[in-house]
Amino acid sequence: MMSSSKLPGNNSLAPTLLQRIQALDRSSLAPSYTALVLFHPSSSSQHAVVGHVQNSFMKSTLINCRDVHGEPIFVLEEKQSNHLGSVKDILRLHVDVQYERNTTNYNAYDPAALFHLRTESFAQVAKKVISRQHSDIYPVYPFAANDKGLILAHVNRSLAPYLGIDSVGVHLNCYVRQDNIIRGVWLAKRAATKSHHPNYWDTTVAGGQPHNLSLYENIVKEAHEEAGVPAEWLRNDASNEAFSDHTHDPLTMTTAKEDGSCMKRSFYYSFDLQVPDDWQPTSVDGEVQEFKLYSIEELDNELRFGKNLRPAMRAVLLDFMIRYGLLKEAEGQDDCSELSKSMRRERIRLW
Repeated sequence: MMSSSKLPGNNSLAPTLLQRIQALDRSSLAPSYTALVLFHPSSSSQHAVVGHVQNSFMKSTLINCRDVHGEPIFVLEEKQSNHLGSVKDILRLHVDVQYERNTTNYNAYDPAALFHLRTESFAQVAKKVISRQHSDIYPVYPFAANDKGLILAHVNRSLAPYLGIDSVGVHLNCYVRQDNIIRGVWLAKRAATKSHHPNYWDTTVAGGQPHNLSLYENIVKEAHEEAGVPAEWLRNDASNEAFSDHTHDPLTMTTAKEDGSCMKRSFYYSFDLQVPDDWQPTSVDGEVQEFKLYSIEELDNELRFGKNLRPAMRAVLLDFMIRYGLLKEAEGQDDCSELSKSMRRERIRLW
């Protein structure tokens, strides 16, 4: 039987903290998705999985997209075998298929030319299916670990989740310490105009990762824009004990929207900053409507029972709590090693 905990002040049963975190994982949606595959002749299989597309969206929208010449932008190839012997349908770019057919040997392969063709194809799709495009551009990487860092195309941030492109976010947790004890963490309420999860609460600073910045460069930029954090506070050297970088140990989960669309692999990279007691965050870019200093008790209660946090932030903030030994462990329920493991999951494989 599933164990449950009681909400404070009533007899209603609620999921345990572990169950709330496990519910963030949406890998069970995998059977309703098709792998997005690009030509990659330097890999062992000549191809690389870079995303996955919901079958209903693929059939109703993507397959019907045409380029400026009237050619289909995507091609569904049925029952394709990969180097591991897996036989499944895969979705490909038409320009990729044409390029592969016309490339007779590896020496004729021009990665830069194909990069441009793919990026232009994705840009045409974004214009057709996304009503409001984002200013950020995301890189498209192969899923294979041995191809880490290789960028095969660029895609608009707004289109990326519909293609199952990896999502990378950076987070800054600004906390207050008194008498050598962490007393609270600043949280940010997302603006009502945000397209996703308006009016929900985030970490002090939260931002997507564009293609042209390092994780550290991005958090410095986002910290100034979203919360008015001085860049010198984020000086990344041994003498700055108030700032810590935890990007070597990201959270990794398969996430999706509530309706089951936009399944993707999400990476959450965190930094922590101890701030002065009398400092308050100030929104510079207007993407935050207010900040609140949550006490550790309030945050613990919100993680277990609340509905105010953007769902994925439960994991990011729980990881912060575990990192500093702040979790008020419920007897017989909270195993920190199990909680940590549930926030660092293996990538699902569709092909």
